[in-house]
Amino acid sequence: MADSGHSFLQAFIRGSSRLLLWAGAAVFLIGDAFLYEIKHVNFLVSLVVGILGGLILMLLGAGIAILGKSPNHQRPK
Repeated sequence: MADSGHSFLQAFIRGSSRLLLWAGAAVFLIGDAFLYEIKHVNFLVSLVVGILGGLILMLLGAGIAILGKSPNHQRPK
């Protein structure tokens, strides 16, 4: 039973990491255009928010992936 809980946790970590990476890429690529065209935010502000928001999400996703692979969080054999 402990193996299924451990594998579920690993799958959850892997899935959330990938979700954050893809969401960060989407915000990085189209977030500034959305803010500028749809919400009518200043061009420079929308560009900075889109770039920084995407980078933060991608860094969070990469950090979770690295943390999930660290030997401290894996069960000893």
